[in-house]
Amino acid sequence: MHSRRLWPLLFFLTVLSPLSLAAGLRVVILKLDGVPADVLNEALVARDPATGRSRLPWIEHVFVENGTRIDRFFVRGISLSAPSWSLLDTGRHLAIRGNVEYDRHTLRVYDYLNFFPFYVNYARSHRVDMPEVEVLDSLGLPLISDHFPYTERFQSFQLLQRGVRWKSLQHAAQKRFSKSPKQLFDEWETGFEVGSMVNQQTERELLRHAADPSFRYLDYFTGDFDHVAHLTPDRESQWRVLEEIDALVGRVWTAIENSALANQTVLAMVSDHGMNTAPGVYSQGFSLLDFLNSRAGGGHHIITNRHPLSQYKLRGLDPFVSEVTTASGESLYLKGQSGDFPTAALDLDGNERASVWLRNSDMNELQILLRVLDRGEVKGPLRTAVVKASLGIVERHRADWESKLQDLQLELAALHRCAAALEAEIAGKPWKWTAAQKATGLDKDARRLDARLFSWRNTERRYGAYAQALTNLLSLEEKSFEPGAGKLETLIPKRFLGDPNSLAEVCDYIAGPTASGLVLDPSGALDIQRSFVHIDYPALLLAQRVRNQPQPQVGVQPVDFVAATIPREKIAAALSTEDQPNRDAVWLYSGEGDQALVLSRRDAATGEQSLRYLPIAHLRADASGAIHFDTAPWSARIPLHYWEDPKLRLPEGADRAQWLAQWHPERDWFRAIADTRYSNGLIGIVEEMIRNPLPPLASSDDELVRRFELQLRAATAPDFEVFASNHWNFNVRGFNPGGNHGSFFHISTHSVLMFAGPNGTGIPRGLTVEEPYDSLSFAPTILALAGLDRNGDQNGPWPGPLIKEVLP
Repeated sequence: MHSRRLWPLLFFLTVLSPLSLAAGLRVVILKLDGVPADVLNEALVARDPATGRSRLPWIEHVFVENGTRIDRFFVRGISLSAPSWSLLDTGRHLAIRGNVEYDRHTLRVYDYLNFFPFYVNYARSHRVDMPEVEVLDSLGLPLISDHFPYTERFQSFQLLQRGVRWKSLQHAAQKRFSKSPKQLFDEWETGFEVGSMVNQQTERELLRHAADPSFRYLDYFTGDFDHVAHLTPDRESQWRVLEEIDALVGRVWTAIENSALANQTVLAMVSDHGMNTAPGVYSQGFSLLDFLNSRAGGGHHIITNRHPLSQYKLRGLDPFVSEVTTASGESLYLKGQSGDFPTAALDLDGNERASVWLRNSDMNELQILLRVLDRGEVKGPLRTAVVKASLGIVERHRADWESKLQDLQLELAALHRCAAALEAEIAGKPWKWTAAQKATGLDKDARRLDARLFSWRNTERRYGAYAQALTNLLSLEEKSFEPGAGKLETLIPKRFLGDPNSLAEVCDYIAGPTASGLVLDPSGALDIQRSFVHIDYPALLLAQRVRNQPQPQVGVQPVDFVAATIPREKIAAALSTEDQPNRDAVWLYSGEGDQALVLSRRDAATGEQSLRYLPIAHLRADASGAIHFDTAPWSARIPLHYWEDPKLRLPEGADRAQWLAQWHPERDWFRAIADTRYSNGLIGIVEEMIRNPLPPLASSDDELVRRFELQLRAATAPDFEVFASNHWNFNVRGFNPGGNHGSFFHISTHSVLMFAGPNGTGIPRGLTVEEPYDSLSFAPTILALAGLDRNGDQNGPWPGPLIKEVLP
C-alpha cells in the first residue's frame, strides 16, 4: 500500500517514534480545567490571617516570586473545554468547535466529554484514544505530547487522552479498597470519590516519573475547580479547591527540585478557560430545548447528547448515552415521528452559548408538499401548483447536489480502497505483543489502525446512505407525480438535516404548514408565505423575556446576541471596495437596529489576519440570497460593546470612532480589546465561526481521503450560535448555579498561564508579562522550551506567536 494513503495515521511513525531530542528543557505541565485568572489572582492577593502569607503560598513562591506570569492570557475561540484544550494541545486553529458536534448529513454525534464509552470501547479494543484525539489524528494534528517519544512521556487522564493506563486505575482501586470494612462502609454511605481516587494515584505516578531523568514530558490534569465553580458561586469553596491545587504545585515543585534534571526542567501551569462566577450571584438557566420544542419555537423534535434535566430518572443516569431525542408534543406536522425525523440538534452542554442545527428549511417544505400529494389531499390547480413547487425546490438545489454527489462518489471510492488496503495491512500485524513492544507503544499504534478502519467503514456506510438520498432527490421529475409512481414521501431521507440553512432561511424558516393549509397566490402559484409557518429565529430569540427578576444582577433577557456566518460572495455587493474580505463574514445580531459584521482577511503569504468591525442595521437577503443592510452609527447597543467600553486601549492620540472604523491586524485588535468586557471576542468569534475553504480535489486516494476528512468537519457546522446574557446559561442538563463559561466575557476567557524553572532553565524570575497572548501561543512555546519545532511542525509554521518573554 502506498505510504501516503494513511497520512492521518502514519505521522505516528515519525512523530511518535523515538526522536533525537534537541538540547532543550524537560517539560512538566499542570493543566487546570476552568480556573479563571481573575479568581486565582484574588486568592493570591488574599492573606491568611494565621500566617500573613498568601492563601496560595506555593503558587506565589514558585510562579510569582521565582517565575513568569502571563498576566493577559486568553482562550482563543469559544471558552468551552473541548475546543479550548484542542487549541492549547495542538497550537493549531480550531478543528473542534464545541463539546458536542453533529454531522448534518448522517446525524453522527461527536461526543467529546463522555469518558465512559471510551473506557469500555478501549477494553473491547475498539478504541485507543478519546474521540477528540481521533478527530485531530484524522486531520494530522499532533498533540504536544506526540512530539516526545512514547517511552519519554507521562500523560494523565484528560479530555485529549491517548490510551488508558489500566495499572493506574488498578492501583488506585487497590489503595481505596485496602481500608477496613468499617471505613469502606462509612465511605459507601457518603459515596466513593472515584475521581479523587484516580487523581491521587495519578499524582503518585507523576511524582515518581518526575524523579526519572528518562521522562522528558509530563502532565497532570485536574477538573476539580471547574466542577465546584459550576455548582456554587461561594468564593471560600472555590478558594479551597485552589488551595488544593496550590499544595499540588508545592509537591510537584519539590519533586522537580529533588530530581536529577532540576536545572533542566520547566514547570508550566495553564487553564483552558475562565468561569463566569461572582459571589452571591446564581447563574440563571434558560431552556433552549423547551423553546425549540414549543410550537412558537418550531415544534422541533430535538437531538441532544444527554438526557435533559426533566428526564433525570433512571435513564438520565446512563453514562453511555450520547444521543437522546426529545419529541415535541406540538410538532407542526411530524407528531409521533421523532425517531425518524428529528428536525433540530442542540449542544446541550452549551453553558453560556449554544450551537443550533436545524433541518434545512427547504427539506421541511418539500416533505410537507410530497406528503399532501401522497395522501391525495390536493386536487386541480392546487395540486398542479404543489407539483411545480416541489420540482422547484429540487431545481434550486440541483447544481449544488449534483456537484456534491460527484465529489462524494470520488471520495467514498477512495475511502473504500484505502480501507481495504488498511484491512490487509492490519491482517499482517501480530495478534500478541511482547512486553518490550508494549513498552514502546507499538500495540497501541496497531490498535489505532483498527480503530481507524472501524471509523472508515462506519463513515463509508453512513455517507453511502447520504449519497443515495441525494441520488433519490435528484431523480424527482414530472412523471414521479403520476398515479401509481410510488410513495413520494419515501424520497425524504430519515435522520437527515440536509444542507445548512442560509442566513435568509434562518431568518425566514419554514417550520410547518399553517392551520389553514396550502393556498394559491393570485397568479395561481403556491403562496409560500400564507401556506407555511415562518420563523425569524434571531428576532424571536432576542425577544425572549422572563416574567420576574429575582436577582438584580441578572437581567430579564436571557439571550445576548445571535451569531451566524455569511458567505463572502453573498455580501460582496453590499460592501465598499476597501471593505471587501477574502473570507466569510460573521453576523452578530442584538436587534433590528443593533447588529454588526465582523469581516476578515488573511494574507496568503504570511497567514496574518486583519479584521474589520462594522456596525449595521436591518440586514436582509433578497430573492437571490444576496445580502443588503443599512450602515449604522456607533452606539452602546452594538454587539460586543467595544464602542462604550472604558477599558478599550487605543494607540495614543487615536480617535475612537476613526480607529474602530478601520481594518487592523489581529495583533493590534488584541492589544486594544483584551481588557474589555468582551475581551478578545472579535478574534474569538472569527476563530469559532469561520472555516477555511476546502482544497480542490486531487486524483490520488490519499488527497481524496484528506479532503473527505475535512468535509466531515465542515458538515458539523451549526446554522447559528446563541450567546447568553451575563449570568444566564443554556445548560438544560443541569443549570449550573455557581457559574458557567462559553461566552466571550472577560472572566470566561481570561485564563491562567505561568512558567517557572530552577536555576539553569532561563525562565525569568518575578516577571509579569503584560503583552496579551492567546491559546495558539502555548504549544509552540512549550515545544520551543523543549528544544523542539520552534518554527512549526509538519503542518507548517505556527499560526500563533511564541511567548518570547520566557524563551532563552
